[in-house]
Amino acid sequence: MKPILFVLSMPFEDGPGKMWICSHCAMIEGALTVNPHWADQVDVRRVDFAKPRKAVVELLGEDNQWLPVLILDDEQTLTQPEAIINYLAEAFGGAAVHP
Repeated sequence: MKPILFVLSMPFEDGPGKMWICSHCAMIEGALTVNPHWADQVDVRRVDFAKPRKAVVELLGEDNQWLPVLILDDEQTLTQPEAIINYLAEAFGGAAVHP
């Protein structure tokens, strides 16, 4: 099974007329852009901001809708953007987060 990476679809509305991005998801999207070969190795799923986030809930439960999240084969999850990027770089090659 490929790792599954959930990120928010951006921009999203949260409040009347207010558009936002998720800084953590934007960091992940940037890493995906500079490491395009990850697309062959990771199942990237972009989901809407509104909760419940059905696709996430189905895999992780109602209490675990924090995004971004990377779900690994052994059901381990990573939620910190730096940890996600560094894991993907180590597992599949490419650019990691500079220390």
